[in-house]
Amino acid sequence: MSIVSGDRNAKLFVWGIWLAMLIAAFICLVSYGRNIPLAEDWLMVKPLTGNESHLGRWLWQQNNEHRIPLPRLILLISLKFTKGDFRSGMVLNVVTFAFVAAAAIQVARSLRGGKTSYADAFFPIALLNISNWPNLFWSWQFTQILPTALTYIIVFVFVIEPTLTTPLAAAIAGVSLVALPFCGANGLLLVPLLAPWFIYRGFVNWYATDSKDKQRSASIISISLAAIALCLIGIYFIGYQRPTWNPPSPGLWATLQTVAKFLAYSFGAVSAYWWSFFVLIAFGIFIPTFGIVILGIVRHQGFERQRALMMLLLCGIFGVYSLAVGYGRAGLVPSQGFPIRYVMFAVPMLCIAFFIWELYGSRKWQQIVPWGLFLWMLLLLPLNTIAGFEMFGNWYDGVMDSVERDIANGIPRSLLAQRHRDSLIHWWSDRELADNMQMLYEDRVGVFAQMREDRVNNSDKNLAQ
Repeated sequence: MSIVSGDRNAKLFVWGIWLAMLIAAFICLVSYGRNIPLAEDWLMVKPLTGNESHLGRWLWQQNNEHRIPLPRLILLISLKFTKGDFRSGMVLNVVTFAFVAAAAIQVARSLRGGKTSYADAFFPIALLNISNWPNLFWSWQFTQILPTALTYIIVFVFVIEPTLTTPLAAAIAGVSLVALPFCGANGLLLVPLLAPWFIYRGFVNWYATDSKDKQRSASIISISLAAIALCLIGIYFIGYQRPTWNPPSPGLWATLQTVAKFLAYSFGAVSAYWWSFFVLIAFGIFIPTFGIVILGIVRHQGFERQRALMMLLLCGIFGVYSLAVGYGRAGLVPSQGFPIRYVMFAVPMLCIAFFIWELYGSRKWQQIVPWGLFLWMLLLLPLNTIAGFEMFGNWYDGVMDSVERDIANGIPRSLLAQRHRDSLIHWWSDRELADNMQMLYEDRVGVFAQMREDRVNNSDKNLAQ
């Protein structure tokens, strides 16, 4: 078999897997997605129906520890464009993950000089599997998916061009960095960790002896955008209030346990069934990866050493990120478990490991580790699919079936809110949920257009007059 033929077959296989995973996600979306708000989705109802008088304040308003004006605005635009169809956010989620998986395939190909490997099918399997159910099929999760996607974009640029010597690379990565503080605390956390590399490379490129106009333009772009992103951190905390619902970490051991579970989640929701086993697998991958990238720094010079330094920095950044997640959620995980929506936050470290072994592993290990990651995720795919249904999908389907059935049976608005508040948005009162249902009714949104209003007797009408 010729090299060209082998590459063509590998491309067909990898993109076939990508397409199959994308189609499977859309089949689930069509089959199970409902045009009914869930949890924070209800925060979109007032601006959607024109009942939010201070749109700017609403965009900047905290949701837990997050300020998320950019994804909120995108979600609102998608809802307006689709006349209030909350499944539009689900489409955004699926398409965003599909884009990230496609970009990762292209990055891996570029690292091999334009050659695709069958192992690159790892990316769509890791990103689009159904253990990501709440991230794929819960509209509001776009607020968490967008900063994750922006982070992937920065990682991809750094992997291909870590020196940021071209204006295009500096602009793509820099704009993504500036957008992160507008996408919540998980995006904000990464800014002070990533910005120093932009500034470092900016000064190095500016003072390089052979520096050209394009290189100096890239320096100005990278330094300026990094400075803007750092300034936005201060703006983020103006008027910030620490959420009171999240208990503090019980201690170091609880934090480290939560970190270990978080890293195990890089393999999908199935990890929650056998934490100890998957924690061992995770550390069995990540610790040697850390060693390999250090060897890459020692063994290489010039551009490749800069890239190895960047990859080491990325390992450190996601290590700090994991510690932050562990510390921030250690007070909840022992009592409530680890929500499977955290799966998507852990996967980037596995993708970085894939790139590192492609770059710095010996010829033998360049084959073994990426292929091992692909086959491992392929083996887990059915289990992750089952876990996605068991841990979120079946519950979601049952809740939405019940709401649709009650509306079809003519259950009045107040009773509908009373029955389903615990499932739809448990921290609101029955009255608040009923009022927002009324807004959807008046705007003829989805199944709420058929909702029955509460009966008002004559004495109530007289009192109202």
